[in-house]
Amino acid sequence: MSDERQVEKRTRLRGDERRASILRSAKRVFARSSYAEASTSELARASEVTEPMLYKHFGSKKGLFMAVLGESAEQFRDSLQERLTRRAEKDVLDALEHIIDEYLTAIKADPETQRLLFQAVTESSDPDIAYCVGKHNRTMYQLLHELVERAQQAGYLDPMVSADAATWGYMSIILATQYGLMLNLSGDVVRVQEEMSRVWLRGLRTHRA
Repeated sequence: MSDERQVEKRTRLRGDERRASILRSAKRVFARSSYAEASTSELARASEVTEPMLYKHFGSKKGLFMAVLGESAEQFRDSLQERLTRRAEKDVLDALEHIIDEYLTAIKADPETQRLLFQAVTESSDPDIAYCVGKHNRTMYQLLHELVERAQQAGYLDPMVSADAATWGYMSIILATQYGLMLNLSGDVVRVQEEMSRVWLRGLRTHRA
């Protein structure tokens, strides 16, 4: 490789690393304040870059917020998917029974993402931010839908039950759990959501299962 290409590669890598560093710092800033309250000067200081550098990488504060939201939501989904997949490899019904337990474990490991998602909902009058929130919910839905279909194909769930309806039942419990966490409702409310997921599963089972 020529010296010119080596320099170009190093420069590109530094740019990638700088962008990743900005995203990490901005995530902390947005999570502890809000999208509306966080200023570009505060975001730049936290990232140890200039405001023009922020604009160079993300175009605007909204562009930065959406990049942080997109990356964080993807990492959270991957974490939850890994947890549920480990359970499903042994017992798909066990994975369905512990969806909310694993969701809460993933949230405790990354509470900043939960705050970002809640902020994004409050800013969803912006169609671009609303799209990001919708995309996250669609990927979560698909993750759960695959588990439901797998259990149904194995004969564990009533074949007359709509897989879409069953999945939206789990999604409703997750959304209620999010709401309870962000509004600091009592721990009893969260524990009820955990039990609701088990009650829901019992309602989906076939009579012989």
